[in-house]
Amino acid sequence: MVKLVIWDLDDTLWAGTLAEGDAVEPHGDRVAAIRELNRRGVVNAICSKNDPEVAKAKLVELGLWDDFVFPVIRFLPKGELVRQLLQDMQLRAPDVAFIDDNPVNLGEVAHFNPGIRVIDAREDACDAFLRELVESLQGVNKSRVEQYRMLERKIGDREASAGSNEEFLASCGIRMALVRRTDNLAFASRIEELVNRTNQLNFTRSRVAAGSIPEYVIDVASNETYSVFVWDRYGDYGLVGFAAVERKVLLKHFLFSCRTMNMGVENAVAFVLSKTFRGMKLPVDAKMPPWITLVQPEDEEFKSVLARLGVEDGEPRVRVMANCQSGAIAHYMATPGTRFDNWPRVFKLEDVLAGNLPCEARMLVYGAFNDYDHRYWTAPPSQQTFEDACLALARHVESRDGMLAVILPPEVFEDERPKQGVTQARFAALNRIWRRVADRHASVRLVDLSDARYGCATADPRHFDRDCLMRIGMECRALVDAADSPAGP
Repeated sequence: MVKLVIWDLDDTLWAGTLAEGDAVEPHGDRVAAIRELNRRGVVNAICSKNDPEVAKAKLVELGLWDDFVFPVIRFLPKGELVRQLLQDMQLRAPDVAFIDDNPVNLGEVAHFNPGIRVIDAREDACDAFLRELVESLQGVNKSRVEQYRMLERKIGDREASAGSNEEFLASCGIRMALVRRTDNLAFASRIEELVNRTNQLNFTRSRVAAGSIPEYVIDVASNETYSVFVWDRYGDYGLVGFAAVERKVLLKHFLFSCRTMNMGVENAVAFVLSKTFRGMKLPVDAKMPPWITLVQPEDEEFKSVLARLGVEDGEPRVRVMANCQSGAIAHYMATPGTRFDNWPRVFKLEDVLAGNLPCEARMLVYGAFNDYDHRYWTAPPSQQTFEDACLALARHVESRDGMLAVILPPEVFEDERPKQGVTQARFAALNRIWRRVADRHASVRLVDLSDARYGCATADPRHFDRDCLMRIGMECRALVDAADSPAGP
């Protein structure tokens, strides 16, 4: 997969030789290809034997200078120059194409950079290659030019630094946030791209099928997923890593963008995993580098990073409040403008009694089963206290002209846990309370999983399989759409 095209200038990018005083003329189709590649995630660099000041002046005059990153312009053999360029850009030779009109340069670059694709600018195959590369990127609309400019600035500062590499890294102010579980649904396409494009730092050599990440992420019973965001004083690197552990024992994915190379990010992620999955064999030292600061995803600092990256977080139309099942229900609802809970960011019914009410969305989808568990209360509530909280939530929703879809758990199940209040008798009693509340408040709609049509027979009444979650999501979508229609619910 080509990630970089390196260009010679004379008789390649333009017709003529600059050092001989020619009035050079850019090849319009090649300039167009460069700009289209830049828009679609493939960057362009220069390796040319020319006077650097003269060449830069001509590129600026022609309006081409800003189309390139990492320009290497000097009278030196190109094989070593390209090898250093790839090292600086943290790219593998097989992911790079080099275009030149001189067979000697082509052969030298191929010799010093095994696996690189060398293309003779004099041949028709050169322009055919560019056309095919652009066509292969149809549907991709993400420029990486600024990310490489940021790396270019960083390398320049590192070379000018008099201290050690560790001292320089400490001066960078590297920050990292890990997004977990179903919060990764928002980044599914980027995760898929990263998994399938990453070679150099893909420690498990994993790949995924197109469109498979959402289902993988929402299977929280089997998969713990982490997306890795990094930023520092040079700028935002974006989502640059992904890790996943299956069944708490198998490290399925552990990969990072080459932009994080030599920053210690993979060690920091391994350190976090080692604290959760003790004894798991990890491919790198599980050590937190002292120059990296871990930022929690709920911190305003990270929210600002997401805003700069263009991740929208506007006012939601719907909020799904069902603890670790929230993301899956939201996914199957497929309702635009939906925000969902994800542990430890969860709604608790007890908070309603203290006046802490969910106010960001008029339409609420609430998994009542979460609060049937004593552990979500300061002290196990009496049935009257529970009903008071249910009524307070219903009145709150009604006052906002909203709708509350309450998911009632099955009343017949195997896995009873009396100390936690998880018994068939208690679940049946609390379900009856919600049915009474729904009878008194038209804004409350019930999704009763005791109904056989949902197919939600389960050993644990707080966790459901994919088919059940899909039916719940579809039913909640229908309730939200009906409540949002002019005729109302």
